[in-house]
Order: sequence, then C-alpha cells, then structure tokens
Amino acid sequence: MVRYLACLLGFCVMWLELSISQTVGADRFRADVKSDRVDIFDADKLVTTYHFRSGSKPILWPLMGPDGMRFSREYPMVADSKDEKHDHPHHRSMWMTFGEINQYDLWAEGKGKGTVCQVGTPEISIFSDSLKLSAKHLWKGGKADVSSVSNELGAGCDGDAEPLLECDAIFTFGGSHERRTIDCRYKLVAKKDIHFGDTKEGMFAIRVPEAMCADKRGGQILTSEGRTNKDSWGFPARWVDYSGKVNVEQSQTYGIAILIHPTSYNAAGRWHVRDYGLFAHNPFGVKDFPKMEKPPASDRLGGHDLKAGASMEFYYRVILHRNSLSADQGEKLWQEFSVVKDK
Repeated sequence: MVRYLACLLGFCVMWLELSISQTVGADRFRADVKSDRVDIFDADKLVTTYHFRSGSKPILWPLMGPDGMRFSREYPMVADSKDEKHDHPHHRSMWMTFGEINQYDLWAEGKGKGTVCQVGTPEISIFSDSLKLSAKHLWKGGKADVSSVSNELGAGCDGDAEPLLECDAIFTFGGSHERRTIDCRYKLVAKKDIHFGDTKEGMFAIRVPEAMCADKRGGQILTSEGRTNKDSWGFPARWVDYSGKVNVEQSQTYGIAILIHPTSYNAAGRWHVRDYGLFAHNPFGVKDFPKMEKPPASDRLGGHDLKAGASMEFYYRVILHRNSLSADQGEKLWQEFSVVKDK
C-alpha cells in the first residue's frame, strides 16, 4: 500500500507499507522496494541497493558511481568474487557499526557477536533532485550465531539478544552520474546505559575496490591535513579521499571522498583508514592509534558513556567521483557540506 502524503511544488513524499514489491518514483529518482531490500535508481541507472540484512547488519551495496563503475568491493556478498582478497568478511561495502558497546562486539561477525537489525519498512521521500531513504535500526548484543545469515532477517533480530541502541538512519542520494553524493545521518538513542569502548574497530565505513587499495596496487589516500597513504591511519581529518582504479581492466582513476559535518559527534575523531582498503571514521577510539603532539581536546580520553534515553548524531557525506581530489578540491567540497542542514 502506498499513501501519498504530499505532492507539491515539484516533489512527492511517500510512505511505503509494502509486503512484497513496489516501485515508486519521480522523473529522475525511483525506489524499487522488495521484502529484503530497496533498489535506488537515478534515470533508470542503479545507484545502490539498501539491504535490510547482510551478515549481521544493513548495508549499501553496490555503490555505483561515474561511468557506471562499482565503488566498493564485491566480497563477501559475492562469495567467489574475482581479483579480490577474501579477507575481513565483516567489511561489507558501506556500513555503520562499532566494536565495543558495553561487553558486545558489533563490528565483527559470528557466534556471540552483536547485530544491527532493520525494523519495519524504510520510508522513501522523493524530491526533484534527490531521494531520501529513512530506516530504523535496533543495535543488539550477542548470543546469536549469524555466520550463515545473508540478507534475510534471522538470528539476533528475533528477541534473543539484548537491545542496546535505537538508530534512525537517513541516506540522501543526490548528485548525478558524473559525481554521486550520499549523505548519511545516524541518530543513536540509548536503550540503557551504554559505554562505547576505546577501540579502533569502527565505525562509519566503506571497503574500497581491491584495485583502489593504496598499497602495491597504486591507489592513494589523501586527508585534509595533508597526510597520505599509510601515514593517514589514526589521525583526525575533516575529509579523506581514497582514489585509484576501481577494477584491474581499466586505467581511469576514480575516488571516494568521505566528509565529516562539523555537527557530527566528535568530528575530530580518528580515521581507521588502511592501505589494504578499509576506509572508516572512528569517533571513539584513541589508545590503538598513534600518539599526537597536539591532540584535539576530544582525544584526552577514548570511548564514551551515553545514559539511557540520551542520544548522539553522526553526519557524513560520501562523494563518488572521477580522478583524485586535490587538497583545494577536497576543502571546497567540505566547505560546501559544512553549511548544509537537514533537508
């Protein structure tokens, strides 16, 4: 069932209550809503798919950017993917989790690990130049074996694990096939007293294509502070650009930039960005990362306590683009994002 709440001034907002499949859209963007996922299209070209469950969490995969290229690795969603290392099976395209919440690990996967569960059906809002997907998640503790769970709801989401946090996750897809943007806003509300531990394992993350890795494969990492490649790991930055090839069969350089909005909780947090392809911002970890001569004020103590009923918000922009970003280009993009308010 689709109930039209508004259709005015060139945009439509729609609430979806769908049990099997439904397609909604405007001139440019549309969403195909299935029982286990939402496919997002721009002018009939796939932008991404929001999977309600992959392994232990919701993810966006694949990430499609300029020239119809895929901007995240296929493994483990494609178990026999070619030309990729089959490591870190919890690194699933684009996701948001953390490695120590109370005594639970929601970053890794497997028996006893935590889960992030899709609740209900996402709400889709379609505008003249963008599409917004609003989802509700429940972050839960361990006890369940999710090693065999793929996209379906299963172990860990049926009441057998401890609820920790509620999450409102909002993804806004904009830009174009020349430069795709995905704004990602997360609001976490504590179901009980919560302690985020001091660990490097988290939090907002992308696993880049194998050919883009900034090791012997020749990719490049550049931060707003001028750090590159291995020297980027563990330091604060307003934005980071990860660029290189997206597959071994072509020579064009592409890039993924992640920008942190200044209102995001601890925007001065560290980057868990690796030359083997992990690309993550961590607002809580300190002890595992390099010591700084002049650390930010937020660096005095790792981790964070969140009282029951209290909330915190995180806000990132992902840009999929051609070529590498220069320092000036990256700074201009961050300045534009820094003044954006919620749509």
